[in-house]
Amino acid sequence: MKKILQWLKSPKSDFILFVIFLVLLNLAGHKAFLRFDLTAPKSYSLSKASKTVVKNLDAPLSIRVFFSDNLPSTYTSVSQYVKDILVEYKGAANKNFSVSYMDMSKPENEELARDLGIQQVQIQELKNNEVGLKSVYMGIAVAYGDNIEIMNPVQTSDGFEFNLTSKISQMISMADSLAGLGKDEKISLTLYLSEPLKWLGISGAEEADQIVRQAFDSVNKQNLGRLEYKLVSPDSADAAALSAKYGIQTITYQDSGVQKKAAIGLVLEHGEKIYALPLGVQRSFFGYAVAGLEDVENTINEGLQSLFSNTKAIGYITGHGEVDHTAADKAANFEKLISGMYELKDIDLNSEDIPAGMNAIIINGPKMDFTEEELYKVDQFLLRGGNVMLMLDGVVEAGKDQMYGITNFAQNDSNLERLLTKYGIERSKNMIMDKNCFKSLNNQYGELNYYWVPEIHKKYLAKKNVITNNLGSLYLLQSGSLNAAAAKENKNLKVTELAKTSEEAWAVSESIMLNPLMMTTPSDASEYAQYNLAVLLEGKFDSAFDEAPAGAASEDSSESAGELETSNYIKTSVMPGKLFVAGSSEITTSQVIDENGQSPVSMFLMNVVDYMNGNEDLCTMRTKSLSVNNLTIKTPVAVSFWKLLNQYGLAVLVALVGLLVWRLRTARRRAINKKYNPDDTRTISK
Repeated sequence: MKKILQWLKSPKSDFILFVIFLVLLNLAGHKAFLRFDLTAPKSYSLSKASKTVVKNLDAPLSIRVFFSDNLPSTYTSVSQYVKDILVEYKGAANKNFSVSYMDMSKPENEELARDLGIQQVQIQELKNNEVGLKSVYMGIAVAYGDNIEIMNPVQTSDGFEFNLTSKISQMISMADSLAGLGKDEKISLTLYLSEPLKWLGISGAEEADQIVRQAFDSVNKQNLGRLEYKLVSPDSADAAALSAKYGIQTITYQDSGVQKKAAIGLVLEHGEKIYALPLGVQRSFFGYAVAGLEDVENTINEGLQSLFSNTKAIGYITGHGEVDHTAADKAANFEKLISGMYELKDIDLNSEDIPAGMNAIIINGPKMDFTEEELYKVDQFLLRGGNVMLMLDGVVEAGKDQMYGITNFAQNDSNLERLLTKYGIERSKNMIMDKNCFKSLNNQYGELNYYWVPEIHKKYLAKKNVITNNLGSLYLLQSGSLNAAAAKENKNLKVTELAKTSEEAWAVSESIMLNPLMMTTPSDASEYAQYNLAVLLEGKFDSAFDEAPAGAASEDSSESAGELETSNYIKTSVMPGKLFVAGSSEITTSQVIDENGQSPVSMFLMNVVDYMNGNEDLCTMRTKSLSVNNLTIKTPVAVSFWKLLNQYGLAVLVALVGLLVWRLRTARRRAINKKYNPDDTRTISK
């Protein structure tokens, strides 16, 4: 023992003790580690919503990561991000959460990936100064109970946490819904396929039943055996009725000179809920074929999720020339993006009230006046704690110019500003142009400036609001200006200016022609200013009405009897409400809203919808990794300077520091030599 203690005290034990210390430190770090997320949007930290989901898992949920090794550098960061964020999930989850990383060099794992539906993707690779294609695995399988969902491919870190948490939530909701069904309760999957379609030469009609049945077996196995399948062959008399009931496709054909109808469709049905899956006959180069059989298993799974989704209804006001939310070239993409959690319900305020259980409405681009009773309904809805999203254009289209064929614009005289004025927002009937705008290069004309598409840089977005704090920039096209100065004076309201133009913007209210070749910037500097394009008001509002309008008053007093009179009119808010106002309805159209919701404007609007419906956590989660800190450099000389500084600045700085250190050491040696032996001609070399 004495020898051991002596050895421990001697320098001989230092190395061994150091190794033991490292081993113990690694063991401790494996169990209890500390990480710091220094990114501005907290990209590597889980949001509260994600933590809540995985912390309360009632059944085992496993995640298998199928990522190939040796990914090109472009995608290495994605792979590393997925690993890092899954570590965060694991740390926040309970014992039912597990993650495994599959070694894709093993053939059995490749076979497993294929069985799960994860296919290789081709990505570009730069190797030996040549650009080539490489096939890799970049997929994830999420299993909860018997249900398996696939995320493939995962090629970007943007929105990864949002997508994964949403998928987990949907799987849990689906499992809970299925578990809540009665013992003998089933979900019906019916293939409607008229027999004549098989001998009309339609490709795939003969095999449709077998393909759907195989997909049904797989889906049914994943969903606790809660589905039942049947094939129905409707005759000509039933085809039209089924089409009217389920919205399935009908096909008209001639049989012995007699016109008849056939039907084809795939329908999920449970109780009063019906979901028609996309299945129908399409004409191709080679003739007619049944479309929708290619990935019918996934289609059935998506249909089940839609059938049992707990979407929240949002009122969509109609009847005043609003933007059509069902038209592909209008706001259909916007509706599709929010359809996972919300359902737009058309409301005609002229004939119906806003349902009592609804907590948000959208008024998108009205061009005609509201009646007093309609304005009153919106006003009272807001004062009762409702949330209103209003996209109101400053100007509206007014035909085409006969000479140039360019759209003319006129002021939008919608009387909704009566409400806005009372709430403290002044709307101008103009369109805002900005030097800081979308630009494109044209082979003939060079750089073109689209002044009516202002680029709202990060520094002009509200930094402390979850709707915009992670966004890098926005394009808010064809916007009118908003002034919330009066609202700021109301102590009961919290005013957030969500998006502003640059200081080099100007307002145009007449002779607006959106042609980059015909537009010039103001020569007078006094015409430039900064404008608000989107504002958010929260708190308690004062009513825009002194009393209920005559029509509304009669409805309010409908319960009057004898000498008694009742009134539902309220003068000030009884519950805090939210009012979002944007100066353009064009931001909800397909011009800037893509199908996948990846554009910044898409993120902005989805965040607004979530915020207005109390889902603030989703805003931060959705926009992680999106923040781009663009440089705001205006001159070419400055651009070149910062470019060179980024390329060579660090190397030059290191060289200068080295030179400075060398000179300081030389000076020090000379100083020592001069102080202690000035007559010694020898020099200190080290």
